[in-house]
Amino acid sequence: MASSQGTMNKAFVSAIDFLDQREIDPNLYDVSRDRSLTDIMKLVDRRKPIETGIPNYHNFVNNNVYETGTISAVTSTGLAQIQFTISTGSTFPRVTDLFRSNNVNNAGQQGLVTAVTPGSGTATITVRSVAGNTAPLYATVGDLVTFSGNAQSESSGAPTNRRYGVTKYFNKVQIFREVDEITDVQKVAKIEITTPGGDYGMLPIQHIYKVVKLNADISAQMIAGVQSSTSYGDANPFLSIGGNPVQTTGGLNWYVTTYGIVNQAAVLGTFGFTELDSIVDSWLANKAPKDQMGFIASKAKGILDVFFKNLGSSGVNSVRMVIDGKTVDMQVDHISYRGCEIDFVYLPILDHPQIFGTLSPDITGSIYFVPKDQIEVVGGGTAPRMQIRYTPSPFMGANGSSDGVMKEWRTGALAEIPTNSTANLHTDWYTEQGLECLGVQLFQKFRVV
Repeated sequence: MASSQGTMNKAFVSAIDFLDQREIDPNLYDVSRDRSLTDIMKLVDRRKPIETGIPNYHNFVNNNVYETGTISAVTSTGLAQIQFTISTGSTFPRVTDLFRSNNVNNAGQQGLVTAVTPGSGTATITVRSVAGNTAPLYATVGDLVTFSGNAQSESSGAPTNRRYGVTKYFNKVQIFREVDEITDVQKVAKIEITTPGGDYGMLPIQHIYKVVKLNADISAQMIAGVQSSTSYGDANPFLSIGGNPVQTTGGLNWYVTTYGIVNQAAVLGTFGFTELDSIVDSWLANKAPKDQMGFIASKAKGILDVFFKNLGSSGVNSVRMVIDGKTVDMQVDHISYRGCEIDFVYLPILDHPQIFGTLSPDITGSIYFVPKDQIEVVGGGTAPRMQIRYTPSPFMGANGSSDGVMKEWRTGALAEIPTNSTANLHTDWYTEQGLECLGVQLFQKFRVV
């Protein structure tokens, strides 16, 4: 610019490109404060490798030793000996069993099974009153009956043998990947903001974005993922990319809706003692532990807050979360009711507007209850109710997370050990993970809004 006449003012100086110094805050501020499901898993060490390296995992649970039947037809009732037919999933009832039912006329009464005729999914049963002719028994279609013991005669023979099976559950791991690529020029060019390490380059900022996104992807899938019908071993996969099979892991919502307890408020958008009793009754009916944690989003939490605040200060307390006897560094709402200890755990990721929010009202409007204890292993020992399963890394010499779950490697001419002549840096992240829930029949999804 040539010389000119006049007062040296701000407009004159600012007209010269880049002459003014700029006041720029070099800090990069974090407005993404989501506590993800995988973060909670890390806090309580709920991660377990798949030692075989096979991309799926199985577990077995024992079945109930008792069975409840429903009366579907009545032959005789109101007598010391009655006969009826029940719908049953197996040939459970046998001669010498002791009978009880929820018929109000049978209160306090017991009967002895003297004859059983199995049918196809049914059994016709003859029962005699233990108290004799003075105490008739009653049967009505729809009554629930149980056989909670047996009584043998003198010089008795062995009762009919029962066979108890086990039930298998399984899930699959899912491959998650992310990538970053930067050129030689931009890698060394400085920008106005810095990372905690004091680096003014674009590379570490992009890496932070990518890792946060990848962890959010994993967290979302561990909550809302649906197990794929396709497996890596399928010869003709329904899901495939480039002809190669793609499999997905089932998340918490899939586990509970497929195998667990599913219930909802009498009127969506309301919550009171009716709903609280329904939750507890479901635990009792399924012999679930009464010390539970309920994962919840803001929308559902708001409905509960209205109810609990009306109970006064004795209704709900803020406590430090404890899982498997370990204290977790986060506060939760805690209530005690009917012998149950319940922690409501707010998960901010459920409010993420681009992942859940209003996009998944069925999930964000529900409470996911998971027992806080460890499940007992038949024969001794315990195992976590919920954990992340992962396969060992197939990569040699790759960097990764301190827990060995996620791997990172770099290629290109700018890598620590150049791999080709292209002047860029290519970074890959890779992890193979899946959610495992044990004893999921005791989990509960309760929709409130």
